[in-house]
Amino acid sequence: MSRLWQTILIVVVLAAAGAIAFLPGIGWGLPSRAADGFLFGGRRPWTGQEILALAGNRPDDPNLGADVDINPLAKGNKPILLNGTDAQRAAIARRYRLSTSQPDEMITLMALAKMRPSQGRFDPQLYQYGGLWIYPVAGLIKAASAAGFVTLTTDLAWYLDHPEAFGRLYVVARLYCVAWALVGVWAVLAITRKLTGGCLASAAVAALCVIVMPVVVNMAHEAKPHLPGAVLMLLAVLAAMRYVETGRSSWWLGTAALCGAAFGMVLSSWPIFVVLPAMLVVRRVSWQEVFSRTVFGGMVGLAVYLLTNPYVPINLAANRAVLRSNFGNSLAMYEIARLGEGCVNAAWLVVEGTSPILAVFGAGGAAWLLIRGLRGARADGSGAGRVRGLGWLLAAPAALILLQFAALAAGKPGEYGRFAVLPDIALAIAAVTAVRRRLATAAHGIIPAALLLLTTASSGSEYLLGFIRDASASTSRAQAACQLLTYSRSGARALGVVAEPAPYDLPPVDLFEWQILLLPADATAEMIDRCDVLVRPWGTRPFATAAAMDNYRPDPPVLLELDSKPISWADKRFDIQVRKRSQQP
Repeated sequence: MSRLWQTILIVVVLAAAGAIAFLPGIGWGLPSRAADGFLFGGRRPWTGQEILALAGNRPDDPNLGADVDINPLAKGNKPILLNGTDAQRAAIARRYRLSTSQPDEMITLMALAKMRPSQGRFDPQLYQYGGLWIYPVAGLIKAASAAGFVTLTTDLAWYLDHPEAFGRLYVVARLYCVAWALVGVWAVLAITRKLTGGCLASAAVAALCVIVMPVVVNMAHEAKPHLPGAVLMLLAVLAAMRYVETGRSSWWLGTAALCGAAFGMVLSSWPIFVVLPAMLVVRRVSWQEVFSRTVFGGMVGLAVYLLTNPYVPINLAANRAVLRSNFGNSLAMYEIARLGEGCVNAAWLVVEGTSPILAVFGAGGAAWLLIRGLRGARADGSGAGRVRGLGWLLAAPAALILLQFAALAAGKPGEYGRFAVLPDIALAIAAVTAVRRRLATAAHGIIPAALLLLTTASSGSEYLLGFIRDASASTSRAQAACQLLTYSRSGARALGVVAEPAPYDLPPVDLFEWQILLLPADATAEMIDRCDVLVRPWGTRPFATAAAMDNYRPDPPVLLELDSKPISWADKRFDIQVRKRSQQP
């Protein structure tokens, strides 16, 4: 078989493997009317019109970011009753009928709701998710509507009455991520092939490792732009490698444009611009040319960003309030603090996102390869291996993203691992490349390559099974809801929580029987003791200090707070604490 047909066959096999890893469970955690039986108990569930009449519509404020809470709770140092009025209950019911079990997916649809194409309004009022995410998702939903897969209407009450129809909008956005994931598999194949001197077998192993990697499996199942952004960064690295090999200006400009596209997909991709000076240094052009081409390339990338996010420059001139609202809301979630704690948390999340053995092999392999590159070692083989230092084109942006990731990681939950997608993929490529380069032949590397693939697949399969389980009728949330219903029927009434009730934070509970109390972060034993039952998702902030929890026991009993899939919100388990029998009223 010719080299071309071997490549085509491997690409087809990898695409099939990607479909097997990314498509099952794609309908996980979608809104449905199944929660009504819990939320309303024996009462008639409210219609969409009744919910809107009680909770009200979100005001169409042109100065407010699409993701900004319009009615934030005035949090203090006392528990807050969250369901004391019908208006509060209606707001909670609306979340369960429109949101998924992933807390951030709703942001995209809130941004799309801000747009009114028939009225010439295309501003999503959301900018940390870029135009290359928002506008293609809008186009795909429109195309899916034309094909009859989804129903589009401006009548929110209809969606509240038909939450399953609203859920299909999320599926379209998730399939957009799957498409980008498959492109990313090809990019990993091409990059690894260059770094291994043309070894197709090693490149295929690296691509398979990425397919089954926990963080990739997870992000391919969520309607969020971080995986597409990472794929665009990989394409920028691949274009930079072609520039180093050929010196053609078309590849230099292509790299700059892809950097801008990655930035235009999601703002956290900004470190990819470091590849512009890196490829010029590796190409060994003059320092004057490094400076001039980096500046010009940055301008090209910025132009691509502005073209795909036109309302950023428009609002800089016309409506800075909405920019301050959206960016301020995003920046408030991240701060550089407690660097030691951040580094530890970042390391743990990278290991979780890749798998322990792959992370170790990847870190060691990356160090070995980069040291060899500094010493002037050339890649094995010919063709793609003619120019030294290609690995630095991937290492530079991955390292910069990792530094940013660690600086902001203190106190972050497991889902924060999504920001390390590119470094995680780089570790997989480094691990396989080091095995191939160190052992000289593909045959010698069969055993370590198989070890990398099998251990990574073992970790990734847990995430995939979690999505599949969460797409079934009996989910972990439904099981927890039944457990809480048992407590309610036994006379428990006060339910302590650490976040406002939503599908991702709380299993559906009877909004009329329970008193749902939001506990402050510094809750005292006296505050805790007001609750008959406490519930929170694993991985979120604790209820209180251990001393304040003396009167409670976990049910079912657990020895450790251990979330088996911390990056994922699928198949989420809940920490349920019940007042000890001797302390119950």
